[in-house]
Amino acid sequence: MRTILFAILSIVTFWVSPFPAPAKPVQPEIGKGWQEVLVHVSDPAPWVTFFTEDAGWKVASRGRIDPNILKAWKLPPSVTGTEVLLMNEGDGKGWVRLVTLKGVTSVPIRPAAQAWDPGGWFSLMTRSRDATTIYNKAIARGWTAYNSPQEFSFGGVQLRNVVIRGPDGVNVSIYERLVPKLEGWETIKGISRVFNVMTMVKDFEAERAFFQEGLGFGAWFIGSYEDMTPVATNFGLPVNLSTQIPRRSGILWESQSEDGRVELMRFDGLEGVDHAPRASFANRGIVALRLPVANLDAWALKVREKGIQVTTSDQASRLQPYGRVKTAWVQSPNGGIVEAFEVLP
Repeated sequence: MRTILFAILSIVTFWVSPFPAPAKPVQPEIGKGWQEVLVHVSDPAPWVTFFTEDAGWKVASRGRIDPNILKAWKLPPSVTGTEVLLMNEGDGKGWVRLVTLKGVTSVPIRPAAQAWDPGGWFSLMTRSRDATTIYNKAIARGWTAYNSPQEFSFGGVQLRNVVIRGPDGVNVSIYERLVPKLEGWETIKGISRVFNVMTMVKDFEAERAFFQEGLGFGAWFIGSYEDMTPVATNFGLPVNLSTQIPRRSGILWESQSEDGRVELMRFDGLEGVDHAPRASFANRGIVALRLPVANLDAWALKVREKGIQVTTSDQASRLQPYGRVKTAWVQSPNGGIVEAFEVLP
């Protein structure tokens, strides 16, 4: 009888416990960009299926969101949430955390957006050794894309790229390197970890200053790109405009690493609909980047000294697989949220 009762209690605890402590908390790598991307979705199931079946990822954890995290996001006390953490096995970062909220009015941050529309985060950027196959699988699921896989050259590298459009206005950009062939990245099965996140901006200089002067990111590349001959583009730009519309871009990093990057882009000459006013934790889409820091108080003080508003929490939270954390977040002029977190002993 005791054995049966213990088993029942164990099962109940498994399903009810909102944030069980991991056996060995993960210590994220500090100083090399963001650790994970927070994506708010109405239903995690299609995304779990895509990442596990097509991308070759795995579900690392599921559970309820700690109420202290929801409080830190300035959501009403009545709001509850669940989350699914997805990771490419063998990769210690570049994860995707799907969150679903109840008790709050929620709309997409970028509904029916064109690629050149500014506001919020635009896409999760990944690598693949066969972008066309992943694209075909997404299309078979009823998803769409800004264009079929397109080939182009950037920085002397020949690439194939497609930007898949999934539910809730979430885009996944998939890069396949053609020449020279991609070396390393042995963990890729379908698509790699997320190594970069793109944002389409209204004011390029304001966004650049936010990340560089404000958050201390460096620049791997700042410049413009345009096609030499009329061609279909990975962003769905009209063919006859591909030679006339420069794409101003900045690829920023916290250190000289391929991971944890942020990419800014503006289509010079095209004025789109600004979606930045809808960028918030309550609304759906790519919401925030989670950035690990060694000392949250020192980080917040330094950022405030740059004139950036920092929203802090006075209570620690539990966040798998890190254990106890304290958090603070900032929001860029373009609406992109960066949530810093410190893992507590």
